[in-house]
Amino acid sequence: MRLIVTGHREEKLFNYDVDWIVLTLHSIVYTLNIDKGISLAYSGMASGVDLWFCEACVVSHIPFIACIPFEEQADYMLPETKKLRESLLLIAKEKKLVKNSWMVDNCDHAIVIWDGNKGGTHNVLQQLIEKQIPFTWINPVSKKIWKCE
Repeated sequence: MRLIVTGHREEKLFNYDVDWIVLTLHSIVYTLNIDKGISLAYSGMASGVDLWFCEACVVSHIPFIACIPFEEQADYMLPETKKLRESLLLIAKEKKLVKNSWMVDNCDHAIVIWDGNKGGTHNVLQQLIEKQIPFTWINPVSKKIWKCE
């Protein structure tokens, strides 16, 4: 199974329980790997959810591809986040200059961390629904998890 993640950048998640989000993300990655076997993961390498997902993949020994939407992406990150991203890029199986739509077209399942607001995460969610790709939704507002098969 090929897995992607979509979710908010760290600055948008500071109003929520970040520790709960990270633990939940790690738990879902671990469980999906045990239940379905994740052969490859894709991450957009933005701050917040994308990088936390890469860390969860590393812990679970899942190879990931860094799907970078534009070369200057790291220019908009805090120094500590940029350093984390650089360390994860060093261990990525591959680096690609691609957009979210490429990740959606090449996945079998997704993890969506979304608070219900419009934006990039909502756009990816719409693509997943249109293409009937199953996903697990982590709602940081209600702290609930939905499996959408």
